Amino acid sequence: MSSGDGWTTCAAGHRHWGLFGAAGLLLVGEDRVVLQHRAPWTHQGDTWGIPGGARDSHEDAVTAALREAREEARLAAADIDPIGTYVDDHQGWSYTTVVARAVRPVRPVAANAESVTVRWHSVADVAGLPLHPGFASAWHRLRDVPPPLFLVVGEAAAGDPLLTRLRETGVATDRLPAGLVGGGLTRLLPHVVHAGHRAASVARDYAGRGQVLLAHEPADLRSLV
Repeated sequence: MSSGDGWTTCAAGHRHWGLFGAAGLLLVGEDRVVLQHRAPWTHQGDTWGIPGGARDSHEDAVTAALREAREEARLAAADIDPIGTYVDDHQGWSYTTVVARAVRPVRPVAANAESVTVRWHSVADVAGLPLHPGFASAWHRLRDVPPPLFLVVGEAAAGDPLLTRLRETGVATDRLPAGLVGGGLTRLLPHVVHAGHRAASVARDYAGRGQVLLAHEPADLRSLV
């Protein structure tokens, strides 16, 4: 057993699997998503959801979701680009969905006994499937995937400790400047681009690849936390 395996009860009195919370991976590609048909013997079995499970005591949500995707669907971290998270908070217990894009063609498989099958599904077909209740309640927020976020950093902000925090935990979507979107996600995980004194011109170059945040000074980073 892993350190996170076990049942716990949140403040609302609901029973959840994962002593330190749980996390899963929603992999998206064009108009498709990877879903897992859960084995009948599992909790809420014979439903469709995402590869996921209990977080270990030492894991952040992204690490746990990538580990579960490897164990349950044979998806390699090198093939996956996490872009954001959605946290379903149950008053002391939480499930974090990590939304990611595939950086190259991938073929998920049912890698252990917890799955009947794991495969790509059309986004248009998801709502018609017998979904895991937790995934069903979150799907309306998860299906609107925002463009990737690039955080272009100038010289003065490059050494600020907040940069590491933003890279690991993401930018809260309610702190995004006007004009940038977070879809239904809680946080966006930025690609950090060190641009030095060319930050403004580099930001313009990245504008065609997704959403861009420009941080010239440490104060610009603090406004995102």
